[in-house]
Order: sequence, then structure tokens, then C-alpha cells
Amino acid sequence: MANVPRGSPARPFLHALILLAAASGCASTRDQRGAYLDVIRPDQRPPLVGVRAAADSLFGPAEECERGDGIAESRRAGLESLVRRFAPTLVLPSGDNINVHGRKAQLLPVHPMLFADTLRLDRVRAAPYQLNDFRDLPFRGLSPDSLADLVALGLRSQSDPELLEVWYFNFPGSRPRDWWKAYARLRAGPDSAAWAQPTVFAHPFLDGRNRVVVQYWYFYPMNDYIADHEGDWEHINVVLTSDRSGIEQVHYFFHARSVNLPQGDHRPEIADGTHPVVYVGGRAYMVLDYPTRLFSHDRNSGSNGNFPYPGEWEAVAGLGHTESVSGSRRDSTRIIPYGRFQVILTPEPSRVDYRRNPEVLREWAWLLLPVRWGFPSAPSLGSHLVATDVGNRAPFGPAFNAGWNRAGPGLTYPGYRIRKIPVLRSCLEDLLQPWYYLYLFRHPRYVHDTRGTLKREDLERLGFVPRSGWAERGIGSTILGASFAYPREGFAGLYGTSKGISIWRNFWVKARFGGIEFLGGYQRFPRTEGAGGSLFVYPITANLVLRAPEAILRPYAVAGAGPSGWESRIRIPNSGAQILSSGWGLGWSGGVGVEYYLRPRVAIDVAVRYFDTAGPDDAGKGGERLHFVSLWAGHYFRF
Repeated sequence: MANVPRGSPARPFLHALILLAAASGCASTRDQRGAYLDVIRPDQRPPLVGVRAAADSLFGPAEECERGDGIAESRRAGLESLVRRFAPTLVLPSGDNINVHGRKAQLLPVHPMLFADTLRLDRVRAAPYQLNDFRDLPFRGLSPDSLADLVALGLRSQSDPELLEVWYFNFPGSRPRDWWKAYARLRAGPDSAAWAQPTVFAHPFLDGRNRVVVQYWYFYPMNDYIADHEGDWEHINVVLTSDRSGIEQVHYFFHARSVNLPQGDHRPEIADGTHPVVYVGGRAYMVLDYPTRLFSHDRNSGSNGNFPYPGEWEAVAGLGHTESVSGSRRDSTRIIPYGRFQVILTPEPSRVDYRRNPEVLREWAWLLLPVRWGFPSAPSLGSHLVATDVGNRAPFGPAFNAGWNRAGPGLTYPGYRIRKIPVLRSCLEDLLQPWYYLYLFRHPRYVHDTRGTLKREDLERLGFVPRSGWAERGIGSTILGASFAYPREGFAGLYGTSKGISIWRNFWVKARFGGIEFLGGYQRFPRTEGAGGSLFVYPITANLVLRAPEAILRPYAVAGAGPSGWESRIRIPNSGAQILSSGWGLGWSGGVGVEYYLRPRVAIDVAVRYFDTAGPDDAGKGGERLHFVSLWAGHYFRF
């Protein structure tokens, strides 16, 4: 687009270009471009995050700025030196790369203007709700005055009464395999040197205690993980000492979590005294991992979250999944030392004086625009499972992020209290949790441990631990466990021990509501007399529960009664036929058990229960009661 002089009659051109429908861009139905409207409301976007009044003491008087970015010239050199001094070293994940001319090209954080070639504007009709029309603007080619009008329009909160707008940049392709092909072309194209230049945006601010905090923001062109999406902004905070010569704290942000170090015995890893080492996530080992890689060409590797250590981080990824964060493993291509980064001092958006100096927008318009960095909602494994936001939506820019100018933990970034599980315990717990078998015995393992942070009732209110007392809700089962039942008294003369795994020969499930528990299932006993056969017993009982206080090991006792059914199958000698009989009666049970809490909401449940149930006459040698002891080991999940 040609430059438009200030005050020229041509200045309304940009406004008309955005606001008027064009026949070439008309879309009356939700085609592929507007498919994201099924899950995203275009009338909602985050606000531009403001700045503390003390910002002048950091950036200096705005009138002393010559470039229009709000940084006084007397402070610029000092701030640039400061942010370079504490720039982090990144260890990138394995598998997050593409082959280019026989060489491995790692996905790098780059300058976002390489990505922001074309600004896409979708206009959405509010009633009926549908994509109305759209336009693509050559963002890099816009004049400073046009950029100024665009920024002013974007920051205005008022909308058209009939139409809403969605602004976003777009990366070639619509899914990871397309993105990787496009990335390979870019790494080998005419701008290959720029795409190979790791870049970090360093933004200093003053926190509530008047400490200098430097935020380091990284932009990745894509995220190929459980929740795929185009464009990804990630950051860490480095909190400086009062004399600004050292590091007091490091805040790591990943997905919807944050970790502040030092924390207990955990300390940040620092290179050369002032440069934090950050391990970039990560791999999602799960049941669908390899099928997804094979059939969908998703890698499920490279969430771009920033972690303090390599290892297994539980309940941090999409859908609450564990994330495997790798160390360098002597692969130097994945280590991006702080000296390789282009470190760009990033101003405070509210101090950018683009009206008096529109030229500044050539460098910083992208920071001020309320624009999504990628197609609004990409198809991904997570979005196929749940029709809501599972992390597959393209993010807004840093200044619209809830972490901008804020320390962690905070809004949308609750704290993650690190507990490192000992190796032997981790291996034992892996064996007890079949859903871990795809990455069995991987270590070190970190879990979120809320004990000691707040009172139990506060943790329950915040949802960090399950409800207890009469508010407890949980479900237990042997579907991932085993059960053994031993006939007693006359019942033992005709039938042998019942042994089962999962639903083979038995199945038990319980639901607990406070101090009341409902138990049901079945047990299959093999007949040891005559030609053989079997007896199925399926009691259903309502029980009172007496539990010990909350702890890693929680014993309990139960007693109750309810209807009990049975079905007898006796084989006829020298024949394939069977004699079938069945019936119902009243039964009761009592037992003791212990729950070993692997995690706050997941326990191994081991119990011994005694049952007195109805049964056939011949099973009890003249009596109609069946007596047996059941030993079960399963899992108990609390909500």
C-alpha cells in the first residue's frame, strides 16, 4: 500500500477498507475460514494491560524520548545493557525440528514480523450469527499513518451495532504437517537468515514492591502439541536484586501454570552467574500419542512452555496431561545460549506516542494491536475430544496477556508447588498407574504439592484438592485392578477361589457421597464338583463409611446391606448343556480398606470385604446363604 500523507483526503481509505464489505470477500455461511466461530465469541478479547505509575522512574520522562516508544534516551543504553545481562539460555525440546537440505532445523523463537505478513480481518454478523465478509491487509506494506489509524481503531472499545470484527495473522496451512512443510520452506527461503535468528523481547517493569522485573517474551510460529495452534507467545520473569546486579527470583510460565524459584530446596539453574537456563517443553506421552503421530502427522512435541528443570511434569499440559521435558542429552543443536539471541528492549505500549511519531509503528504496531497470532482455532487432538477451548486457540500478543507487567503466580497462571518424587517411589507408583505405562520409569518426576500452602478448606475452595467430609465425591473401581474372592463355610465345598483382573471374572465399582457409599459388581466362582460350571454373584449394597483424617494413607471401614442377585450354571456330564437358575435376596457386607493417595485426587484402593448374600440351595449344602471374603485392589478417584 502506498504511503498516505497526514491530513490527506486519502486517509479514510484504510477505514473504508476495513469497514465496507467487498464482493470478493463476501461469505454468507460459515465456510472453512469462519469455522472457528463455532467455539469462539468475537465480542470477547482481553484488555491492553496497563502500567504502574512508577513506570516513569524506570523508562524516564516520555518527553525525553526521540523515537516515540516512550523510552527516554538517557535510559535506553542502560536498559538495553540490563536486559542483555539477564537474558536466558534455552534448551529446546527434542523432536521439534524439520530436515532442511539434510540438516536439522530446530523450531526457534523468532521476530513476530516474519509471521505478520498479512493481517486478516473477519467481520461477523451478530444476528444472525455468521461470518459476513472479510479482508486481508498487507500488514508489512502499510504506511505509518495507516498503521496509526489501524491501532487507534483496534484499541477503541466501541463496536458496530450489527457487525463484530476478528483480527488475526495466519500461518500457511491448517494443521501441523502443513505448518512444518511451510516452516521448512521458510528456513530455506530468501529470509532463511532471519528465520534462523533466535529472538527474545525483553520488557522491564516495576512490581508492587518496586523491584525491577524483566520479562523475556518468545514467539514461536506454531505449537504442535496436544492442543495444536498457530503462533505461540511464552515468557519468563527475572526478578532482580535491589541493586540490579543479581537475580532474586525467576518465574517460569507454562500453559496455565507458573513456578517461582527459589522454592524450598529448589533453585533456578543459572549460567555464568546472571543467565537463567530454561527448558522448553515438551512431549506428550499418552495412549493416543503414537497413533496420532502415525495417522495425523502430529508430533505432540513442543508445547513451548518454559520449565525450570527437565523431567516429567504432572498435570500441566492440555487436558491435565503430564508433560515430558527433555534435557540437552549432549545435543548442542537444541541449546540456544543467551549470546545467540537478538535481545530487543520492548517498551510499554501505553507510552508509545504513535500519534506524534507514527514511524514508531513500523517497529511496534504489532505490540499494540488486539490481534490473534494465528488462525483463531485450529483443529487438534484436544479439540476433537472436547468442543471447547483446550489450548488450541491462537493467543493474543504479549501486551494483552494476563502475565504482562505481572509477577507469577497470578491471573490465569496459578502457582505450581514443586515436589520431586524419589526414584523408588516414582517407579512403584508407575506400576500402580497403568495410564503411565507408555512412559514407565521416566524420572525425575515433579508433582503439584499444595500441602502446607493454605488451610485444607481454602485449598478445597480453590479446587487444588478434592472435597472432604460430607462434601466428598468419588468413584472407585477394579477396572484397572484385580479382585480375589474366597468362598467360606459350605460355599467352599462346591466352588473354588475367584480370581479376576479388570472385568475378567469380576468387576466392582463404588460411588461415595460423603459418608455414604454405594457398591456394586459381580464375582464369578468356578464350580469344582461334577462336570463343572460357575456361579455369578452380584450384590448391591449401600454402606456407611468411617474414614480416617486426610493423609497419604487413609484407612476406612464400611458396613451396609442391599439386594443381592445370583445365577448358577451347572454343566450336565457328557453334554454341552447347562442347568441354569437365578434369584435375588437380601445381603449384607462389611469390610476395611486403605487408600494410598498417589496424587491428591487419585488413590490405590485396597480393601477386604466380607459378604453374606443369597444363593442357590445346593451352593451352601442345604442353606441359601453364600459367605465369601473378597480382596480387591483398584483405583479411587475424587472430584
